[in-house]
This record gives sequence, structure tokens and C-alpha cells, in this order.
Amino acid sequence: MSGAEGFRFATRTNGEVTIFHHGKLAKMLKDESAQQFLAAVKDGDDQQVMADWVGNDGQGGGVAGSAQGPGTHLHGNGEAHPHQEFRRKSG
Repeated sequence: MSGAEGFRFATRTNGEVTIFHHGKLAKMLKDESAQQFLAAVKDGDDQQVMADWVGNDGQGGGVAGSAQGPGTHLHGNGEAHPHQEFRRKSG
């Protein structure tokens, strides 16, 4: 048994395959790639096959190709807009 877990895949009527990791879309496959993936799942450990196709090597956070490290959060790291004190206008 592999260390990969939390993967699920679904096929669509148009032949596309979507791979989810812990409920979030991790990869979408079309055409020949989708067929190769389905053949690989049929022949092996489905969790490990999905981890391989997504690029999750089991070494921690994220999906292959996702941004990692400081400053890659959706809202940045705060450097572009430093903290600013505001004064209330009297009046």
C-alpha cells in the first residue's frame, strides 16, 4: 500500500477525467492523457497513480505547479501595501 491518500477521480461524458485531492480539483485530463490515466488506474494502486499524475510526491503541501513559499498567498505578503495609520478627521 502506498502513502498517497485523499485522491478521487471522476470521468465526464466527454471523456475528460478530473482528479480531486481532499475535495479540491487537482488536475484535469483530456483525450489521450485521460485514456492513459484510466488504463494506469486499472492496473495499479489507484491512490498512488493519482498522486503520480498530479505530481504529489508525498513531501508536503500543495499540488505540483502550485505556488509555494513567501509572497505566493492569494493576497500577497503585504509588501506592496504596508501597514498605514489613519487619522479620523475632526469636524
